Amino acid sequence: MTNSEITTFLGTIQGQVAGESLDKLSAISTSLSLQKGKTLMAEGRPHDCFYLLVKGSAKAYHWNDGEAVCNWFAFENDILATMGTLDGKASNESIELMEDSTLIQINSIGFTRLAEHNSDVARLGFHWLSEHTNFLEQQVAFRSLSARDRYEKITEAHPELLQRISLTDLASFLCMRKETLSRVRANV
Repeated sequence: MTNSEITTFLGTIQGQVAGESLDKLSAISTSLSLQKGKTLMAEGRPHDCFYLLVKGSAKAYHWNDGEAVCNWFAFENDILATMGTLDGKASNESIELMEDSTLIQINSIGFTRLAEHNSDVARLGFHWLSEHTNFLEQQVAFRSLSARDRYEKITEAHPELLQRISLTDLASFLCMRKETLSRVRANV
């Protein structure tokens, strides 16, 4: 992506920022094309940037007793970050690309400095934080459902998931073993 394409993309999906503010946000942004399997953020390590997913998909996971536990998935127009990204703290999860992807990388320190002096960018940051808080609330409610209800809810809301993610990752995300997922799928 060229700088102009980055600016256009940011302006299209992030309506709170326009004009000079959008130009300043674009100036701290870089376009990346990365391959499936690339780890963007590693659990236990700090990261100095976050990403907007232009094309492709990613998963976030943490390790528990030597097993990767999938926390969430991200697709086009989603933000890829962890709670520690903006303040330089170590990540509590890893983020890995599930498909060849195009991303916009935004420097966290640059974003924070820009937000301190630019109310449009500050509002955008608040908007992203609000979206993330809503996402976390949905995840808590989702985890309280039965295995079958979790499967039905996720496949109704996102039918494309079955074509874009592995059954192993889906089972992990749904908090069940792959064998349980097979039984649930057979009974739906």
